[in-house]
Amino acid sequence: MSPSTAVERRGRVAVLTLGRPDAGNRITTQMALEVASAFESMRDDPAVGACLVTGQGDAFCLGGDFHGEGATPESRSMYADALTAMDRAMCGFGKPLVAAVNGDAHAGGFALVVACDLAVMAEHATLGLPEAARGLFPFIATAIVRDALPKKVFFDLVYNARLMAAAEARSLRLVNEIAPRGAVLDVALAAAERASAHDPAIVRLGRSLYYDTRNAGPDEAFERARIALDAALERYAAAAAKRLD
Repeated sequence: MSPSTAVERRGRVAVLTLGRPDAGNRITTQMALEVASAFESMRDDPAVGACLVTGQGDAFCLGGDFHGEGATPESRSMYADALTAMDRAMCGFGKPLVAAVNGDAHAGGFALVVACDLAVMAEHATLGLPEAARGLFPFIATAIVRDALPKKVFFDLVYNARLMAAAEARSLRLVNEIAPRGAVLDVALAAAERASAHDPAIVRLGRSLYYDTRNAGPDEAFERARIALDAALERYAAAAAKRLD
């Protein structure tokens, strides 16, 4: 990893820290690729039971750092591809993913929070999608947050560049818990540790099923669920038989 992205282990929980505090932990092309690679490595590491994502300093993540990514069509395309690769790696992680929202999470940072399975938010932090006020639109973030927000709330945040406080975020179930600034990491770690205690193969089957069926019709969703259940029951039966030996 680079100075802008760090991973450390806390037992079975890997803590991934976005480390550009002077830039609000805004994500560059290289940073997004590093995060995607980290998720792929952690996915295949049996010693990692869950991952916690947080930010260094006062902010969780204030979005993407497109200003420093060059002005050519190629550089812009690489930037978009890197962000997409990071988001896809999070979807395909296959293990519990928890956000420790230590500070403001805006634009792509908001999308990172929503992309996590669980989230603990600092009581002073805000969520927002302020891109339109800066001449853009939350294009990639929209693909992630649209299903998590009522339509009227989504466009209120976009058109008015309104920032959402922690209490509202919890009322909309965007975060699970609110904690004081100094306790966010510990509360999130406890949530990640609890989530990592389950059978990893079963969790991977279930988490993959969630993402595979989000836009599926009923017939496809039921068929995928049946296949996942068959695999889970086979594993369960094998474990039960082993315990009887």
